[in-house]
Amino acid sequence: MEELSTVFPNTIITERSNGTGENSFVYPNKKIMLTIILFSMLISLLGMVGNGIVIWFLGFRIKRNKCTVYILNLAVADFLFLVSIAVVFWFMFCMVNGVKVSLTDTNNIGQLGIVYNFGFNAGIYLLTAISMERCLSALYPIWYQYRRPKHQSAIVCALLWALSCLVTGLEQFICNGTENQEAVSEPCTAVYLFTSTLFLAVIVLMILSSLTLVITIQRISEQCRPPRLYIAVVVSVMVFLISVVPARLLGLLLYFKCVSSNVLMVTFFFITELCSSVNCAANPFIYFLVGSLRQWRCTAPLHEALHKLFKDETETSG
Repeated sequence: MEELSTVFPNTIITERSNGTGENSFVYPNKKIMLTIILFSMLISLLGMVGNGIVIWFLGFRIKRNKCTVYILNLAVADFLFLVSIAVVFWFMFCMVNGVKVSLTDTNNIGQLGIVYNFGFNAGIYLLTAISMERCLSALYPIWYQYRRPKHQSAIVCALLWALSCLVTGLEQFICNGTENQEAVSEPCTAVYLFTSTLFLAVIVLMILSSLTLVITIQRISEQCRPPRLYIAVVVSVMVFLISVVPARLLGLLLYFKCVSSNVLMVTFFFITELCSSVNCAANPFIYFLVGSLRQWRCTAPLHEALHKLFKDETETSG
């Protein structure tokens, strides 16, 4: 979403580096901003550790299957976003405290916005693909087991990374630099409408596939214990819908000038990126908690919990 994830950092950087050496940008209460920034950095660090463990485990410790290819790519996308946003928040921390930042640093941070926007977009698309894969496995188990293309997971992941690259490139190279203009250019408006429509379509697909999985879980639980992977996917989608979607939809108000206060705009930026960090950092902990569930007690070691979660792919295929 261009309106929140790329516009605000560049706006703040531009105002901060106005050639006078003074911070001319009006931001909300300093203590509140520092609290949000530090909390976001802590969440980002925890998320980097968690996603790093998932990447190591799925990359080197467990045999890949139809779903773990998606999970591995999702962990890479989340890790990429969290590393980038942690650096951006460190820059914001220095800026709020009045630390002078060189022009080279501001340019580097501005370019870093491309990286975390790319990682975030890829994460959204991959989570949608995972949810739809689980939905297909529940609705058409025979097709999923015997007729599904062998390399479908790898092909879909490659296409979704390419889609993220396309969306991020359009936002950056067409809309970058238009945030301080009174009238947004027509090409940028077209890009914004395309990315917004794509984002809404992703939300609809997530909701429909998750409802299907919830119904499947309820039906299976009447006969036996439902697959852990189904539960993990539903929880991950719920976290995304709760933490990210409301904040991102607020960007519509900003784009259509319903909110014009600089203070509110910066506040929206910090809240949005905090929610995005929570979403990207939560998945590894969801995997661990769901994988270690045994009579509702988290007693399994980390590697055993992850193994139990991801081996459900072969258990449920039959």
